[in-house]
Amino acid sequence: MTDQNIPAYARLAEQIVALKLLPRVGWLQRGVANAESVAEHSFGLAALALIFTAADDSVDRERVLAMALVHDIAEALIGDLPFSARRLIGEAVKRDAERRALIELCAPLPGGEHLIRLWEEYAAGATREARLVKALDRVETLVQALAYERAGNRLLDEFWIDATAGLEEFPDLMAFVAWLAAQRNG
Repeated sequence: MTDQNIPAYARLAEQIVALKLLPRVGWLQRGVANAESVAEHSFGLAALALIFTAADDSVDRERVLAMALVHDIAEALIGDLPFSARRLIGEAVKRDAERRALIELCAPLPGGEHLIRLWEEYAAGATREARLVKALDRVETLVQALAYERAGNRLLDEFWIDATAGLEEFPDLMAFVAWLAAQRNG
């Protein structure tokens, strides 16, 4: 690190810290008090990625963990766009905004291009690792939904519709999600 890079690192660090204070809007829209932050979600995703890849030599764990950590950094600039907003603006607009935000945040850093490429790989679902992170992103949301339901929140049924759809590539995750869904009624 050189002295000229310090401001870029500091800016990104400040933005990452801000993610700790940014609630996930989808939970707020459904009446969840004290909704988790984007950073809490990213930590949960990274922890699940670590756990589910611990015995899986078919994926590059380092890339999976890096994608899990970088997948929502752009939200520091664009905010957390819930499904209701994404449905209206379209995935292409959302993805373009996220890419531009990530470039603004990471390009000034040495190695920033690597972070941008990791995010692009994730966003495109271009590799098995990227698809695993996308699947785990859904799984983490379901784990959180179950926790909120156990705490008394009752407006979360939509998260469980087709909960295992698209998980065929990852049978262990399909089985885990089926187990989570069964816990809702238990």
